[in-house]
Amino acid sequence: MFGYYINKKMAQLPESLKYGCSQSQARVVRSTIMPSGVSTGTTSAQTEFRFKLPEKSLIDLKSLALYYDYTVTGLTDDAANYSNALLPAAYKHFSQVKFYVSGAVAANAQCNHYDLAYHALVRASGSEDWVNSRWNNGLAEIAFGADTLGPKDITARPGAGNIADGIGFKAHFTYDDMLGLCNSKNHVLDTSLFGSCEVSFVMSNNTAIKAFRAGTVTQAALSSALVGKIENIKACVDTVVSISPLYVSLLAERLQVDSPIRLPFQNLVTSVSSNGSSTRLTLNSSCVDAIMIAPYAADPNTFAVVADNNTLNNNRYKFDSGRTVANASAATVQFSVGADVYPRQPIRVDECADLTTNSIYGNSAKSSNLLFAGQAAGAQSYSRLAYLTENCVIIQKFSLGEEGWATGQLQGIDCSGVQTDVVVNTTQFPGFIFICALLTSQLVFSPQTSSVSVQS
Repeated sequence: MFGYYINKKMAQLPESLKYGCSQSQARVVRSTIMPSGVSTGTTSAQTEFRFKLPEKSLIDLKSLALYYDYTVTGLTDDAANYSNALLPAAYKHFSQVKFYVSGAVAANAQCNHYDLAYHALVRASGSEDWVNSRWNNGLAEIAFGADTLGPKDITARPGAGNIADGIGFKAHFTYDDMLGLCNSKNHVLDTSLFGSCEVSFVMSNNTAIKAFRAGTVTQAALSSALVGKIENIKACVDTVVSISPLYVSLLAERLQVDSPIRLPFQNLVTSVSSNGSSTRLTLNSSCVDAIMIAPYAADPNTFAVVADNNTLNNNRYKFDSGRTVANASAATVQFSVGADVYPRQPIRVDECADLTTNSIYGNSAKSSNLLFAGQAAGAQSYSRLAYLTENCVIIQKFSLGEEGWATGQLQGIDCSGVQTDVVVNTTQFPGFIFICALLTSQLVFSPQTSSVSVQS
């Protein structure tokens, strides 16, 4: 009777005074996924690996990772005539990383230079500590003149017998932290709502490999012989196995509303072209978060060996403005999007490092980057010249806050569904230019028709 009286009184209390505890959990398990087709590929074939992620599940896409063996072969070992190479960082292994949802390309449909975009972002936002924390990803190759096997004199003979099928090097790699659909507001994709999700990885060619030659070994001969090979590849991802009843209840209620369910995510559009005074990239997007460019003095698609241990980046990743500290003021850049220009006045190239830092970190005192990183005497060094000749990455953001995919608030440039030209206007820049547009796109689910579409 007393208990009944208490319960009756509790029922009359306002919600704010009712205290209690309930169990509502979402447990995850790590799933291993084998490729749908081949599990072995080479740089010469530019093999594609495709993985189908778990269906009718909640997937933590930020946990998606690849594990595989990577081998560089085709080297020569002789007293005077030899070649050597580093195992490239994991992200350099792939020129395309595309995500498919319900059979349609969702993220990176127009990104055929994924490794270049990733490399530029690493230069603009990475640090030595971050590089060292990703040893299994082989990121030492981008900063220290080493690879995942340790320090290496690339100008020395490679040594025979490193691998069973020829002279070369082999290591086990991890590749994670992918650009595209993995970067969404909460990193979770409900495949019971949005449908099947697949991810495709296309291997880069051997221009991604940093190599050296000596003696009678010619650059052409090394280019023909040098091969990167991936074997035993698999993917792993965290999947929710115990879904909270609260989520199920809230989703059921939300599906009663006719307005679409939208999932914002990161999307990339890239191009590499000969650089005139004006270079164009055509976009059609509801949110252009930023434009990133990097100049080249030489064609990045051409294989070229490095000269010595003091060359930090091989040809494909050498963002060279063609300027020195003494004459940098003669080179300027400005972006035009529709009728607007950014910045208001052309900016000289040696000031662009600050523009990039401001675009990523808002000039925070805690910002860090590898823009001024180089090599001297075979070791890491920093100089103003390194930004101009090795790491000239220029980023212009278009909103005050974070990217739209991170906040769910689309603050960038809205092209309003009309094809819009982004024009990069430069003076005194070298012959080639890499352009990357960082967009926020959306997966759209219609409760009325139960259909899924991609909105750029």
